[in-house]
Amino acid sequence: MIKISDYFFQPYITPQQQRRNYVARNSVQHSSDIAPSDPQPEQAVQLSIETDASLPIDRVAVYFTTDGAEPGGERGQALHGQVVLAQIAGAGDARTAAAPTRRWHAQIPGQVDGALVRYRIDAWSSSDATQRWVADVFDPFTSPAPAGREFAYHVDRRVAPDWTHDAIVYHIFVDRFASAHDQPPIRSYESLTEFYGGTIRGVTEQLDYLTALGVNCLWLSPIMESPTYHSYNPSSYYDVSSRFGTNDDLRALITAAHARGMRVILDFVANHTSNEHPSFIAAQQGDALLANSWYTFNPAYRNGYLTFFDVPEMPILKTDQQPVRDYLIEAARHWLSDFGADGLRLDNVSGPTHAFWTFFQEGVKQTHPDALTLGEVSGDMRDIAAYAGRIDASMDFPMAREIRRVFALRETPLDGLLAMLAEHDASFPSLMSPARILDNHDMHRFLWVAENDTRRLKLALTLLLSLTGIPILYYGTEVGLSQREGAKNTDPYAREPMPWGDRQQADVLAYTRWLIRQRSQRASLRRGRMTRVPLAQAQGAEGQVGALVRWNDFESTIVVFNNGETPARCSIDQRHLPFSWEGDALVEAHLLTPDGILPLDASAEPLLTCALPPLSAAMFLLRAKFVE
Repeated sequence: MIKISDYFFQPYITPQQQRRNYVARNSVQHSSDIAPSDPQPEQAVQLSIETDASLPIDRVAVYFTTDGAEPGGERGQALHGQVVLAQIAGAGDARTAAAPTRRWHAQIPGQVDGALVRYRIDAWSSSDATQRWVADVFDPFTSPAPAGREFAYHVDRRVAPDWTHDAIVYHIFVDRFASAHDQPPIRSYESLTEFYGGTIRGVTEQLDYLTALGVNCLWLSPIMESPTYHSYNPSSYYDVSSRFGTNDDLRALITAAHARGMRVILDFVANHTSNEHPSFIAAQQGDALLANSWYTFNPAYRNGYLTFFDVPEMPILKTDQQPVRDYLIEAARHWLSDFGADGLRLDNVSGPTHAFWTFFQEGVKQTHPDALTLGEVSGDMRDIAAYAGRIDASMDFPMAREIRRVFALRETPLDGLLAMLAEHDASFPSLMSPARILDNHDMHRFLWVAENDTRRLKLALTLLLSLTGIPILYYGTEVGLSQREGAKNTDPYAREPMPWGDRQQADVLAYTRWLIRQRSQRASLRRGRMTRVPLAQAQGAEGQVGALVRWNDFESTIVVFNNGETPARCSIDQRHLPFSWEGDALVEAHLLTPDGILPLDASAEPLLTCALPPLSAAMFLLRAKFVE
């Protein structure tokens, strides 16, 4: 049997670590390394800086402004704003370079609520007036900054919009989802990189299906004009792609979704455009202003210009340039204002600098404070934490990796996943929401990785819809959509057309609808606290039986899992729960098996006991006045 490679989650050097590794090239490296990562009003901020220890650097300075002006300075003298000198803090991180480095710390004083702090960094030799260096000139993902990189953070108490606590998101890959009744049906090709014919009107006509599913927020893959089927390289930031429909079609979809209580978020690509974008064409044809300020042309690059993963159809924007930054912010506002979108899913957040996202977030929130900014941050929890305050929520890829390892690949036991939940949630910035997934358009589908075993999929869905954060369901997962094959680094295989009618697995759909209904109806599952529950007794596969609880002051939901291939029996002593109550509390209980969902006879006093078939779960609802 061939071992399945879950390529998206293979070990790699994370984007933030790659930036830190540039200390050898830049001599002075900051990588937007600040603590705390999301400064609150009046909270001092410590900056960490690394320098090449082989260079005669004995002074490092930070020049900052708080009035919106661009900062500047040299050799400890501020041209605008204020200056603070850094102090040596010890040897640098040995992982960042082959040669030794030196770590420095500088502290910017606490600022008032709403302050925008912009800053630059330089270093020099006090004994040699010719020796001076500026921070982060080169970057592994974006354009060089010969005069040194500008950094920024915003001071506020902002949290994700309140509505996101109740959101259950459905991710639609528009080209593969549905076409309207009077349009050509979705096509099928040998190749998965062709245009299949999904449209916006097709999505609108499936709102009845989505309402019955129970989701209340749609995430649409990019719908802007683009030459590619996936549209992750826009040719226009202001128009719907003609193959998806018209601007009015999108307005009609959003209006119809809102009438049903659904919100709509749109995919937004800030890192790069298409090579058919008018600005890129003009730059290639000799417009010096656009060539210098929008894109990075250099014969040293494979295509003669800087591109995303060397793909010539995806030239990278100079997002640190103010004209580009302003253009992207206005484009984002356009979709929120003119179309009524409720938020943006931000593609490849790790590409542009942290400063860009600081400006972008403020630009969006100034006009649309209730709009969600959901970032695709690659890397580990340190990478995600670095964007606190710059986005409202982040895709939780580290959690997705563990869920797939436990339920789909069966490489690690359930115990390890449950044990990490509290620590993992604590590692998320307190004011940033995690967005949880089983799969998406950039990785193999969960069901394919699970060897098309829908029992594993159902159990993983049970966990997904029981966790804190924002659950996101990728189109087709709810009906057992898999993929035809899965060679390494082949995203299109996860983008098969949506099956309709009798091509759907009805049992998976019914199971998913039930789980979504429970989350929608239970405040404990949407907004409650969460912890692992110790089992008083457990019989079953070692490490594969466990439980968690979600609770608020008046309701709790306990979910017990058997991830083993053999039956299990377990009990929970109410004294081990993080709360207590008086009188009767158990309202209902259900057994969730691969064959269906059944009512369960159970008592909460003194032990809550259940027998679980293989790859099954039990869910208990308790209502009372709980006391911690």
